Amino acid sequence: MDELGNQTVRVIKRERLKRGVMRDVTTAEFPGCSVQPVTATDGVPIEKSTKWVIFAPPGFPESTENVLDVDGIGERLHVDGDLQQWVDEDGIVDHVWGHLKKWEGGGNG
Repeated sequence: MDELGNQTVRVIKRERLKRGVMRDVTTAEFPGCSVQPVTATDGVPIEKSTKWVIFAPPGFPESTENVLDVDGIGERLHVDGDLQQWVDEDGIVDHVWGHLKKWEGGGNG
């Protein structure tokens, strides 16, 4: 499969430790992704975007509980709704796509 983009997306799972302290654990890295703002306006920094679209290789997790750290994007993101698998004419999954939004969670522990 050809790469969909040149960004690496790190999937981060939030684990609850004692006394409600949270810890971030990177569970997987997916190179070859493309994450872009849904709408773009000339002169507006990419960091100001609140809704994003992701194109990722097959096997990308569809969980809405994971936080995503994306190369080139300052804020962390998470899945907004369901991700969809796109299949080719032979019925083989070609890529996963869907919408992301800025993660509104707390900081590291």
